[in-house]
Amino acid sequence: MKRWAHSSLMGGVGVGLNFLREKDCEKIHEASLEVLHDRGAYFDSETAREVLRDHGCWEDADGCTHFPRTLVESALEAVPAEFVHRGRTPDDDIHMAQDQVYASNFGEGIFTHDLETGERRSTVKQDAVDILRVVDSLDNIHIYNRAIGPQDVPSESASMHNAEVAFCYTSKPMHLVSGSPFQTKKMIKMAEIAAGGKEELKRRPRTAFNHTTISPLRISHEACENAMIVAEAGLPNHILVMVQQGATSPISYAGSVAVHNADFLAFNTLLQCVNRGNPTLYGASACVMDMKKGLSLVAAPEVFVLNAAMARMSKYYNIPSYIAGG
Repeated sequence: MKRWAHSSLMGGVGVGLNFLREKDCEKIHEASLEVLHDRGAYFDSETAREVLRDHGCWEDADGCTHFPRTLVESALEAVPAEFVHRGRTPDDDIHMAQDQVYASNFGEGIFTHDLETGERRSTVKQDAVDILRVVDSLDNIHIYNRAIGPQDVPSESASMHNAEVAFCYTSKPMHLVSGSPFQTKKMIKMAEIAAGGKEELKRRPRTAFNHTTISPLRISHEACENAMIVAEAGLPNHILVMVQQGATSPISYAGSVAVHNADFLAFNTLLQCVNRGNPTLYGASACVMDMKKGLSLVAAPEVFVLNAAMARMSKYYNIPSYIAGG
């Protein structure tokens, strides 16, 4: 199993960005709890709403679910502070915890520049294979995240094609995305086959699943249903929140982090109600609104401040994180 994968952090020494003091984290936590209690979050799944009602939540006339403070904090306490993200063999395993740093590629590209012709074209399944071969050979990339969305296969099964490529071409831990509950169930079945059976997958859960919220404070039907299926299977869930400062979250840093945090807390509470102790990653990939052009900026200086602040919140909670780095 790999530990201290980043050489600059050997012995626990490295460079860090810390924009939030402990008392700042406490204020953001309190603000997020207030938002979830007074404003609530919308879950576009009756099954999810029923689960939360059974655990003490209530709904308003607009259908938003409101959370008691005690439930949210109990769900936070249930998230494992560390877990082993399994690979194909024990040598490929990585230790997910606050004092460990790893890297992955990102996704999901739908266009590429063809290496042979130089033309810009839609991505195809073979691109996923080619990219994965590179990722699998790089020692400084520790987790494979589905890199592209293949446009030459039916959209209804694209996630399963990505999963097939991942199971066949890498030995590293992986993060997958599913477009529907049907695909999620099929992908978990694929994972069981690749692991050697259902019990072996439970013993060595190799894949995590990414789920995004719709900021602010909305979780789609597919995200709810997919994440609950994954939680029931005991596989790690990666909650990726992507606030857009100045558009889907306040223009202030503290306000954006509070909204991001509320999104995460709402989703995590659902997952811990489904399967208490389910490994969950605190994910963040913030962006900033370009007020002049109406564009979403993913490489503006503010983005890295936001993501560093969100990483600090994961440390405050002592939850493993998965933060966009650029």
